[in-house]
Amino acid sequence: MEEYLQYWLIFKKRWLPMSLVFLIVLVFGIFKTLKEKLIYQVTGQILLKKSITPSLTGIQQDLVKESSFSGSSPILTELAMLRSVDLMRKTLKALHAENVDPEVLLKNLVIKNIENTDVIEISYSSTESKTPALIVNTLMKMYVENDIEANRAQSKSAINFISRQLPLQKARLEKAEKQLQYFKQTNKVLDSGTEAVSTQSAIQELKKDLAKSESELFSLNGQIKSIQEMLGIKSPSQAITASFLSESPSTRLVLQKLQDIQEKIKIFGVSLTENHPTMINMKKQEAILQEELKKRIKQNIIGEVSVLNNNLTPERILQLKENGLQQQLINKYAQAKLEKLSLELRLKSLNKSIKYYQKRTHTLPSLQLIERQLEREISSDETSYKFLLSKYQELQIAEQLNLSDVKILTLATPPQAPVKGRSTTNIILGFVGGLILAGAVAFLLEKFDKKIKNAKTIKELLDYNILGYIPKFSPESLTAKVIVQHDPNATISEEFRLVETNLRFLNALEQAIRVIVITSPSNQEGKSTIAANLALSISLLKQEVLLVDANFYASNQHEIWDIPNERGLSNFLDNQLDLESIITQVEPNLQVIVAGQLNNNNPAVLLSSSKMTDFIAEVREKYQVVIIDSPPLTTTADATILGKLSNGIVLVVRLEMSRTDSLLVAKDMIEKANQNVLGIVVNYKRLPSNSKNMNKLRKWKFIRK
Repeated sequence: MEEYLQYWLIFKKRWLPMSLVFLIVLVFGIFKTLKEKLIYQVTGQILLKKSITPSLTGIQQDLVKESSFSGSSPILTELAMLRSVDLMRKTLKALHAENVDPEVLLKNLVIKNIENTDVIEISYSSTESKTPALIVNTLMKMYVENDIEANRAQSKSAINFISRQLPLQKARLEKAEKQLQYFKQTNKVLDSGTEAVSTQSAIQELKKDLAKSESELFSLNGQIKSIQEMLGIKSPSQAITASFLSESPSTRLVLQKLQDIQEKIKIFGVSLTENHPTMINMKKQEAILQEELKKRIKQNIIGEVSVLNNNLTPERILQLKENGLQQQLINKYAQAKLEKLSLELRLKSLNKSIKYYQKRTHTLPSLQLIERQLEREISSDETSYKFLLSKYQELQIAEQLNLSDVKILTLATPPQAPVKGRSTTNIILGFVGGLILAGAVAFLLEKFDKKIKNAKTIKELLDYNILGYIPKFSPESLTAKVIVQHDPNATISEEFRLVETNLRFLNALEQAIRVIVITSPSNQEGKSTIAANLALSISLLKQEVLLVDANFYASNQHEIWDIPNERGLSNFLDNQLDLESIITQVEPNLQVIVAGQLNNNNPAVLLSSSKMTDFIAEVREKYQVVIIDSPPLTTTADATILGKLSNGIVLVVRLEMSRTDSLLVAKDMIEKANQNVLGIVVNYKRLPSNSKNMNKLRKWKFIRK
């Protein structure tokens, strides 16, 4: 509740600037309402269709893909085109209004996309009722014509481009085909993929034949070896020699004799020694027969056989002699040798073929790669050629048609009533806005106002005890300021008694407080009134009280008590009068010393004199409480001088009068002078109605503190 009361006080204090602001805003709202014209608005809609027109290049992917406008950047482009100055000029020209600035048209034009659709809404506002529909419909018509012209120009440009590309693409296709043909002829390739499969099959078949031939050769070699072992020959020449020898009669006769003599030698060799004449004779015969056999061989065998025979001994020649079976083996041996020769030639041929096919297999991947590259080039060129050819035909048809990507969905119709006219809205807004702005001005003024507005601020700035809160009151006369005298039962009188009570608590807690200086940070804060009422409150407790007016610059106590001011403290300090002559009894137990007339003397000099010190010492002994009404702290040094002579200072701070800067200056002066501050009396404080209970609460809080 107290917070709302604070707001009311702010409004009450700032009523003049608030009223001015409120009236200005309200008058502005009324003026705007009176000046407001009727506004007519129409709306038309156009639909953005999916594009079927090829792009300018004619070969990009956009030629075969349809584009959607919703939620994508193309629709923003269309919105920008609709707001283009060039389109505005064409519209104005169609309306025979070339002298109108396009910017004027754009100013009243609203173009937007209906969310999640391909529809653009065009609205135009004007003070005329017929003009908006005409402008919107003409604008949409010009936009459609523009789109048709753009599509036609696009098709023509694409046709020119494709007509230049077709011969080039055809030439590239023919060149690629010739390259593939030359490649196949040069590398003897019909189909590299099929050839790779057939080559692998051929290699497998050749390897099978090779294995079979090697097996047959191995078998023949075994036969030949067996025949050689049976005949005792190692080569074909020996077999031929044996054949010739067996066919000559004279050779066979010599061989027979040689064999006979050799047989005898073996027989006699058992019983006879080598030196026996018979043995010697038979060996001579053997040697003669061997020589004879050699001669016969030379005579009957020529060529390589005769040369070979030179190395044969007669015994070895005899070993070659065979019967009819021997001749068959020789023939079979010769046949086997021929077959072996044939197999060896076949094996050589098979190995050569396998190597060829294997080499071909290694080269085929690279040939396949080249072939595929050439085929891809042909396929790509052929696809491009067919694509260009089909698009060329399509574009020729499209050029002859009036194709458009936009369609007028809804024509604008003349409005039946204005969308905006003179109404009380501006007045209501002016009234409400004036109230809000006036309140804001009041709070801003309050915020930047450095005057003290509440006791909490005083406490935060000064950090002294608060002795009491004196409510605001307006006395009918200066003498009525002593409210404790005129209305002792009033709430404000209770507040003065609360201050007196709190001072008595201080007196009980600390040393005896006999001399109290009442001062304030600045002028007009009510310290004289509070000093008079406080003095009277204490005197009502049967205590002898002396109230001294030491404010020589602006004395008030003589007016408050309605007593003369010709003789007072200044006259006493100036040695003109004695103490008894300047004291006036105003109430039982309460005496007053007014300021008196200052005769060109410096008040600070008077207050700093030994006379003043003696005066304070004298009245301290004579009276139980001495209250001194002093000048403000920030105007003179009198208050600090008097504070040194007293037991403490009571600082009076008036709300809405004292400023934060003056409070801070006063606090700085008090701290520098090392003054004893008894507490603060907050003046002009608004109290709740139940002030007696509040007084009890404040007393209790003060005692606790």
